[in-house]
Amino acid sequence: MRAGFFVVATVVAGTVLAGTLTAAASPATAAGTASAGSANVVRNGHTFTVPAVGPCHLAGSQHGSSQGVTQTGIVSYGSATSTCSKDQTAHTSKSVANGSAFALTALQSYGGPQIRIASYQVSCSATTGGTSAAWSFSGLSGVTVPQQVPNNYVIPVKKANGTLLANVILNEVILPNPNDGSITLNMMHVVLFPNGTPQGTVPLSGDVYVGSTACSPTV
Repeated sequence: MRAGFFVVATVVAGTVLAGTLTAAASPATAAGTASAGSANVVRNGHTFTVPAVGPCHLAGSQHGSSQGVTQTGIVSYGSATSTCSKDQTAHTSKSVANGSAFALTALQSYGGPQIRIASYQVSCSATTGGTSAAWSFSGLSGVTVPQQVPNNYVIPVKKANGTLLANVILNEVILPNPNDGSITLNMMHVVLFPNGTPQGTVPLSGDVYVGSTACSPTV
């Protein structure tokens, strides 16, 4: 368990060459988005959905906020804000989301931990040449993470008998193929019961995201 404050920056290795993107191009990633997270969970045949919390989007509402969302016994997000902005003159953009009081409680009924994060931030910055994304958080409990977190770092969450309850993916980086310089970053992505259970049943499944952002090179 760690309660410290972490910052990780991820830079796209393959930046876009001059002329690769034009105004008519259709990049695989949105021009700029950010939210405190989202969830889609199925428990015993019932679906529980949390749409993007406090989202912003360069192509839509550039400011977002939320007083918080709770699916009792599943997941809750505290208050959140976001801002997506672009400097037309400098040809840069930045998307930032701040979240608070995240709690994943769905695993407790199956002998797992409650995963909490007190506060967190994700951001995505873009220029004409490429993109970078970063995240930070404080007050993490329920899982233990290393001081340095590589891209797509997986933490298996297991019961005492070895049953895999979830995979917690930290610093999840998604790059398009072919690489157009855009990036998608999820600070945390929890995959519930990825292998089902030894009995072959899946009482709980789905995905929970904490801190999501994406951006594409500007034009």
